[in-house]
Amino acid sequence: MKLEQCWQHYTKAEELIQQGHWPEAYYLYNDVLSHLPNYIHHAVSCPNTRPCQFACMLDGYRNACINQSEILNHLGRKDEAFTLLSDTYNFFQFLTLESCAIVQSLESVLHNHSENLFRHISAFCAAQRNSDWMQELANIQRSHHHFHQLQYSAFVTQSSRLN
Repeated sequence: MKLEQCWQHYTKAEELIQQGHWPEAYYLYNDVLSHLPNYIHHAVSCPNTRPCQFACMLDGYRNACINQSEILNHLGRKDEAFTLLSDTYNFFQFLTLESCAIVQSLESVLHNHSENLFRHISAFCAAQRNSDWMQELANIQRSHHHFHQLQYSAFVTQSSRLN
């Protein structure tokens, strides 16, 4: 799927979800979520990618994930909803470790998206009112904490190299 078609599916899915057409939106979001990460990875390595383009891709990926997880949750597919949120959260977290200029220029955007997804995961797990989901949340919270420590260590290491 070409990037333009991916965006067309994304915008159409946004319209459909607002109109309450969940099943149709589900299929379009599925296409977007299958292809957009590849375009994001390509954008990271492409020297012609502008920060505004990259930010739009990141926004679209986050929004598609959240909307799709809500659809999955409404369909009773809670495991899939959680996995989607978790995988997308991990994608953003690891993307922040890239040392290229485009990622560094949008570090705060990536951080905000990661935090936003973390809050969605937390709310999702808490809403399940189940000890297994609370254990999942505890695991995510621990990894969230350790990842922030890793980011801080990388920042300190990079700062010491510059000095």
